[in-house]
Amino acid sequence: MARPQYLVILTLTCALWRNTDAWATLEPLSSETTMYGTRPVTVQYCEWEGHKMMIGSSWKTTDCVTCSCTENGLSCYSNGAYPMIPGCQLLVDETCAVQLVDSSDPWQDCGYDSAITG
Repeated sequence: MARPQYLVILTLTCALWRNTDAWATLEPLSSETTMYGTRPVTVQYCEWEGHKMMIGSSWKTTDCVTCSCTENGLSCYSNGAYPMIPGCQLLVDETCAVQLVDSSDPWQDCGYDSAITG
């Protein structure tokens, strides 16, 4: 049987959980054919922001979007579900690390970093 304090924590976490712009996309592969003498060679790739990305490659954008190019095409997703706790502010740095800080003093941790799952 669950203890009452665990139910309160679970209820509070669910009540404070907010989704930010989490999303996912899947784009089909692109291909181009080049003639080598009389022999055509077709290469498949993912097209991302005007760049040709090799199948098997993956990367994270400056907007913290994770993309990968597979035989199924280009897939990109954004983490976006973070707990929002009153009195705290969510900070995301250039490496996409997420930290909850005190909203009145961003130099102080909010004390809830273990609740961040993104």
